[in-house]
Amino acid sequence: MRRFHNKIRYITAFPLLLICSIMSCVSSESTKLSFFESSNESHLQWPPPPQTPRILFIGSIKGSSDRSENELFMKKALTRIFGEEKTPSSMLRPYGVFADTDRVYVTDPGMGRLHVINLQQNKYVSVEGSGDEELVSPIGIAVDDRGDIYISDSVLQHVFVFDKERRYLRKFGSSDLFKRPAGLALDGNRLYVVDTHGHRVIVLSKEKGNFLFSFGKNGIENGNFNYPTNIYISNEKLIYVTDSMNFRIQIFDQDGGFRSSFGKLGDSSGNLSKPKGIAVDSEGHIYVVDSHFDNVQIFDRNGNLLLVFGSSGNGKGEFMLPAGIYIDKLDRIYVADSYNKRIQVFQYLKEKSAEIAK
Repeated sequence: MRRFHNKIRYITAFPLLLICSIMSCVSSESTKLSFFESSNESHLQWPPPPQTPRILFIGSIKGSSDRSENELFMKKALTRIFGEEKTPSSMLRPYGVFADTDRVYVTDPGMGRLHVINLQQNKYVSVEGSGDEELVSPIGIAVDDRGDIYISDSVLQHVFVFDKERRYLRKFGSSDLFKRPAGLALDGNRLYVVDTHGHRVIVLSKEKGNFLFSFGKNGIENGNFNYPTNIYISNEKLIYVTDSMNFRIQIFDQDGGFRSSFGKLGDSSGNLSKPKGIAVDSEGHIYVVDSHFDNVQIFDRNGNLLLVFGSSGNGKGEFMLPAGIYIDKLDRIYVADSYNKRIQVFQYLKEKSAEIAK
């Protein structure tokens, strides 16, 4: 009987030993990580030739894409046995995005983590929690001048803060303060938090998380919100908030004073259906991601439509339920292409650059 049980254990363990053996062979190979996939296709520009280009497709940020045949075989085998594989450097459902001089930060509620990708050094790290508390649904992302990282978790109802080396520092908020925190933006010592289900923007001190003030309430009047989601602070210190279920963008001053708004529900260019990400370039043009239209619409300061780029699909320059957007100091545009599991990167071309690129 003992011999029989030993035989059973051996038969049961054999597939795992085989997997471990193959895994060992795979891990011994030198795997090249390739996070950024560039494009040399000059026709990926908006508006299309022969018009002067203003938006140029640069490339996309994904997980590790250079996998050997053994690795791909192992992925399929492990998926059959254990379910969907979630590799550390892959994205499942990217939502929020932020970029500084050398790093791109991506919140991923599908994986419950923050991806941090250093494109200059081609390195990847992640933030998954504070040690004793794992992230569940990270949505908003902002990074200050010191490199401190601020992440909102819509389920845990907190904003978590980490230093540049991803060491946990502190957390803000509670269920008494936040109902469902989403978009984040920093301005000086202020942290602006969009509370989607609270229908308001809450302003905290970024160092201690002290409540300073809030603005907005549920409604349709100017300054009111109906499930706001994303936020962006321009170089002019104007605050842009995506008022999603009122199908508009609202603009405020630093103290929450209403300035203006634009947008309405519709199914044609210039209208909004499911607006999410919001950003502003160095010349004051306003970019609105619409996850229903699978595109990005660009407006002037008065809300007049200037240009639309992107369409539905999984090719270069195409989107599937896009979400967050960020524009860095060099006017590079980062769009979270959620259901294509990537960040797509574009370049806004100012007038002189556009003429050169033409």
